[in-house]
Amino acid sequence: MKKIILSAFACQPGKGSEEGGGWNWSAGLAKQGYEVHCLTWDLNKTFIETAPPLANLHFHYISMPNITKKMYYAPGSSVYGVYLLWQFLAYRKAKRLHKTLKFDIAHHVSWGNLQMGSLLYKLDIPFIFGPSGGGQKAPEAFKEYFRDNWAVEVKREKVSDLLLKYNPACKNMLKRAHAVLVSNRDTQKVAMDAGAKNCYFSFDAALPESYFPAELKAKQPTPGQLNLLWVGRFEARKGLLLTLDVMRHLKSYPQIKLTVVGFGEREQEITDYVRDNNLANTVTLTGKVPYEMVRGYYASHDVFFFTSLRDSGPAQLVEAMAFGMPVVTLNLHGQAVIVNDETGIRCSVESPGKTIAELKTALIELLDHPEKITKMSAAAAKFARMQTWPEKIANITKKYYPT
Repeated sequence: MKKIILSAFACQPGKGSEEGGGWNWSAGLAKQGYEVHCLTWDLNKTFIETAPPLANLHFHYISMPNITKKMYYAPGSSVYGVYLLWQFLAYRKAKRLHKTLKFDIAHHVSWGNLQMGSLLYKLDIPFIFGPSGGGQKAPEAFKEYFRDNWAVEVKREKVSDLLLKYNPACKNMLKRAHAVLVSNRDTQKVAMDAGAKNCYFSFDAALPESYFPAELKAKQPTPGQLNLLWVGRFEARKGLLLTLDVMRHLKSYPQIKLTVVGFGEREQEITDYVRDNNLANTVTLTGKVPYEMVRGYYASHDVFFFTSLRDSGPAQLVEAMAFGMPVVTLNLHGQAVIVNDETGIRCSVESPGKTIAELKTALIELLDHPEKITKMSAAAAKFARMQTWPEKIANITKKYYPT
């Protein structure tokens, strides 16, 4: 049985996003027969201990000073300092464990950010990084949708560039990794330009097999109606204001309705926009909804409408497609590769005016031709069925783990 040291800063069962990814990688590798030793932050311990134990899965919790917890949850960039400290402490722990356990493979899965990298490559065993993102940059033409957050976005890009050049956990790791897995073409280009020798494309979004509905029928919208769904956190980069701008241009089509499931720091701004633009008749804000309840919204709506302006590979797209939802989105970053012409509609990002016009046209076309939704729905469900965690992990270990 090969031994793996797995780096998963975020790792919690029953969650989506990074937390769910870290958990599914650790448990999934163990179920495939590896002896897995997972390094994770001790904040995850309570959640992990609620899950049934696996005999060949071992967690090693990395503790940090109490002040780091306040820094982690504080607004701003202090979260990155917390993460870099955790990486250093995790590497020290990994070195000590390696002396006695003699790992065969090291793999970093969370956080999936290229510029932050990982220090586990220094163990001098085959090292796998990712799948990761980090190479995406929000298009400047759409900075109006970031409001006062655009300055933060610009600062983030500058810090990313500095980390790419000077962070040894990134620069040296890219050159020495056995495989660097990236989730979108933007990140692939950045990695290869920075010297990655073994860089490969791989989706980072996946679903547990239990996530899918027991029985799925292709969407068959009620003629003359179109029910759209948006799911996510209210962050500037998620482009919800762009989505709402499209709905403002669709006010003469009251048959097209949008349900927004989510919450976050821009919540008041989103609420004000809906009120100030008289969108209450066509836009419904649900507020925060438990992760499991989101499945019900996927099942009851026709089309997933998602206009994120910077995203590695949005898990919401695959979640929606698992319920047969076609996706109307942007031809940008992760959306550009997760969605194709059979499973949805991707619109250009040359300028806000052109994008809004294309999105509006796409939605009216689907309203007028519900049979297109039914056809895309079947293709979306078929695609999602191939994006399960067991399938992903088996594929990556077969292709990129050393024999």
